[in-house]
Amino acid sequence: MSLLLLLACASDDKLPADDTAASGDTADSGDTGADTDAIDPRFAALAAAIEADLLASLATGASVAVYQDGAIVFARGFGSGDPDGDQPIATTTLFQIGSTTKMYTATLLLQKVEDGTLSLDDTLADAVPALEFALDDSWNDAIHLRHLLSHTGGLYDYVPWDGDSDDAALADFTYGDYAANLFAMNAPGQFWNYSNPNFTLAGLATEVADTRMWPDILVEDLLRPLGMDRSTARKADVLADGDYALGYGYTNLTTGAMGTVSMRNVPDPAWVRPAGMIWSTPTEMIEMAKFLMDGDPAVLSDTLRAGITAEQVPLGYLPEVQHYGYGMFVDRGFSLGADWYDVPIWNHGGNTLSFTSTFYVVPDQDFAIAILSNGFGDNFNGSVAAAFASLLTLPAPSASPPAYTFDPAGLDAHVGAYLDAYNVGDVTVTREGDVLYVDMPVLDEYGYTYERALEPIGTDLWILTLDGTPLDLTFLDASDGTDSVYIRNRSFVVTRVGESEPAALAATPPPSSPSPSSPRPTREAVAAWVAKAKLDAVMDGSRALRGQ
Repeated sequence: MSLLLLLACASDDKLPADDTAASGDTADSGDTGADTDAIDPRFAALAAAIEADLLASLATGASVAVYQDGAIVFARGFGSGDPDGDQPIATTTLFQIGSTTKMYTATLLLQKVEDGTLSLDDTLADAVPALEFALDDSWNDAIHLRHLLSHTGGLYDYVPWDGDSDDAALADFTYGDYAANLFAMNAPGQFWNYSNPNFTLAGLATEVADTRMWPDILVEDLLRPLGMDRSTARKADVLADGDYALGYGYTNLTTGAMGTVSMRNVPDPAWVRPAGMIWSTPTEMIEMAKFLMDGDPAVLSDTLRAGITAEQVPLGYLPEVQHYGYGMFVDRGFSLGADWYDVPIWNHGGNTLSFTSTFYVVPDQDFAIAILSNGFGDNFNGSVAAAFASLLTLPAPSASPPAYTFDPAGLDAHVGAYLDAYNVGDVTVTREGDVLYVDMPVLDEYGYTYERALEPIGTDLWILTLDGTPLDLTFLDASDGTDSVYIRNRSFVVTRVGESEPAALAATPPPSSPSPSSPRPTREAVAAWVAKAKLDAVMDGSRALRGQ
């Protein structure tokens, strides 16, 4: 397990002549927000950890805000908001917050549930009647809105980073290219599996139930009522604001080239906005933390708000500890070094191609921390750990921290033939002693290298190394049977071949299951999947290994 249970997009906008980050105030420091270099000794450990995490990441700058006992007690910018220059980061500087957006999207949909326009039991066919999946028209009738908000929709994870920034693209792309080509990897409601389209479709359902475009609903019904006066979903609004950071990350996903991403090339796909494209500051994100802890009946009833941070579904890694709510990871505790603390935390990180978000709430201690940085896949675990260790009043550590277990008696349940006709084709799992081996003929045929011997983390959790990148594989049973039915990864799900359908699947019509004789995926499809799987692994920071 890791130090902490931490998670875990081009347009032609007119730019300033030098195409660099714009800046507002000088970096605020200390616990007062005053323009001074002095740091209250109480926050020295956190400040040192931020500096250390910056040195170890792709970011050149970060902004942090800490909330405790009813007030923001620390807010400060560190480093440069321009990787190619020296642009001090202010506490007012805007960053993309990536998937931390999802809790906002969930809140907007729950507002529609509160006013009676939508129900969590509505299917996609009810909420978005114009959407029809070309590959299987039964998916609309099986996927419910509650599946979308809890990442149990079974949908293939897909992010068109180069998508159109026009607001209309949220609907147009869904009804066009997405409906024609994308698919469900498994029947909905079976297990948690992170997938951005769940929240894109939740955003579209909210838009269909309204007369406004989704970014306007976000601003008018949630951000401004919470006091988030500059946060927004449109890059055009950020350009007009002028106080924003530039990031270091992917400049070309095809070649893997990395560098400073100019504002012109910061992705702004309207289709991805509900899944991860809000711009904000840590001090404004604290307003969301306060809402999650204290509520605001003018925004959402306490009953529906509680659903965001309720344990809606286990992640399937450490099920007694790790859960997902509606757009939020909900954990029953966290580790600091070798010590485990039974202190509940809510969190959701976020990544875009050149920004990283870290967001934690410790509700029992009226505490929250938000960190935004201008690098791809940054890791601020150390900073969160420093904040927890130095600022929280922690109980005695648990005598028996949760841990993965390995029982060789359970390995035979995983042996067998599996299939994913969309991505990796046939997968065969065999056992030799206490080691599981995989054979993936499609990957062999197209020249990809992978370690056939899987690395065990637990009885049901293993690591597949693909082209040097570790991918977590979880063996899952959708019923009370003894054999695993699925092998899950964020980028693919393979289903056991030749088994009778689990009873749980009979409750909702499953996607069509390709036969074992289905055509193998094309070289282009496999190449796209491999690239995506490796990118996801980096963005997740290996969620399974880090306890997410």
